[in-house]
Amino acid sequence: MGQPRYQRETAPLPRTVSPWDELSGLCEALRALSAQVGQSLEQGAGAAALVPLLRQELVLARSLQEGIARCGQQPSSAQSKAHSQDLSARLGALLETEQVNQNLLKRRGIRLCGPRFPLSRLNCP
Repeated sequence: MGQPRYQRETAPLPRTVSPWDELSGLCEALRALSAQVGQSLEQGAGAAALVPLLRQELVLARSLQEGIARCGQQPSSAQSKAHSQDLSARLGALLETEQVNQNLLKRRGIRLCGPRFPLSRLNCP
């Protein structure tokens, strides 16, 4: 009898996520969280429900900001320009959702500190 043959198992290679994919994922996570904040506001949620969501938004927004800064330091290419345009569209949609949330907060008498970005600035070159 021969020795049993063992198949050599190889671990799958870890999939590397490009910085642009990471930014897109962060943007989508922020957009989903923003929608959740909006739903909570519409349902009359109190501070106990809203504050943790807003804190999560802040953490994700800072990660997104850092990721954008990292991508801005990379050499420009045709591919990065396409990714940049896609990300710009995603950010525009996110800002629209955030503007709706800001209006809902104002109606409830809640004002948040922070910069205000008019949506018209998104159309600038």
